[in-house]
Amino acid sequence: MAYDVKAVQREWEGHETELSWGRYPVEHEPIRRHCHMIDDANPLFIEEGRCPPVMVDFFASQGPWPAADFDILGLIRRIPTPGDRLINLNQEIEWFLPVRVGDRLGVRHKVASIHQRSTRLDPLSVWIRTETTIVNAREQVVARRINQILVHRTPEEIVAEMAAVVRRRAVE
Repeated sequence: MAYDVKAVQREWEGHETELSWGRYPVEHEPIRRHCHMIDDANPLFIEEGRCPPVMVDFFASQGPWPAADFDILGLIRRIPTPGDRLINLNQEIEWFLPVRVGDRLGVRHKVASIHQRSTRLDPLSVWIRTETTIVNAREQVVARRINQILVHRTPEEIVAEMAAVVRRRAVE
């Protein structure tokens, strides 16, 4: 399979989604349920109305499914790659402001870099680095997240491609 990573980089690196506002404002009840579920009695969350960091993405999103073109999964799926299997390898989050009950959150995603680098999983693995900015209603930056995502093919796709290459060489 011919994959022109340079052309994909030219088209997609630096691409940024529009600011999209979360479906729901930050609410106490989901925070309370989350804290009780994981046995977190932190008074900042239960009594003072702060949002646990792990829940910020939920309140900044349109919901879990289906992936929209403007969310991170929808954005990654639009970038041409040999495979369509995703692994979120890591993420780094930098926090700037606390999030409180009543806040409205918005999000914008940016494709920072795209590289093709072989892995044991797939010799045509594509590595996509994204930057996500989460803002409050005053568009003050609340947090910035950097994700490293690996996109790969299934083992069956790799075997099928190798078989096709062998057949082509046999004909030549």
